[in-house]
Amino acid sequence: MVPKNQLKKIQFLQDLPDDILEKISPLAQVETFDPDVILVRQNQAQHLVYMLVAGKICLNTRSDDGRILTLDEITPGRSVGVSAFLGNAFSTFTAVCTEPCEVITLSGDQMRKLFASDHTAGYAVMSRVAQLFKDRMNKHTRQFLHSLSIHPAINPM
Repeated sequence: MVPKNQLKKIQFLQDLPDDILEKISPLAQVETFDPDVILVRQNQAQHLVYMLVAGKICLNTRSDDGRILTLDEITPGRSVGVSAFLGNAFSTFTAVCTEPCEVITLSGDQMRKLFASDHTAGYAVMSRVAQLFKDRMNKHTRQFLHSLSIHPAINPM
């Protein structure tokens, strides 16, 4: 169980009403991980959502030629693996702790059961997940466009 005041430190949960946080609280666990621990592997099923309290997590992906590329650095207050809320989701990245990490975890299965029994809670959480996906899509689009703009093989017209 994680107290609701600690859940409010997580960006995508912070504005949820107290009654919803009180329903999430008993489902949440605090765990600690050492550096180099892999939380999520690329192309594997996601079962847990990881919400960083302290430390840093890197999101990496492997390119077609085998290089490891860092997509993002997750800092306290941010989350990884919210696709677990959808069920049957596979990770598009590998999440690695780069320093000692304190993490709040939520089971995707348990949260989906909560959503099925309390549609208000499900709608509130999934609305925030949709916003999180939108924000990440916008960020990655900006990164992609920047990479294109500086690529030596692309000539401006």
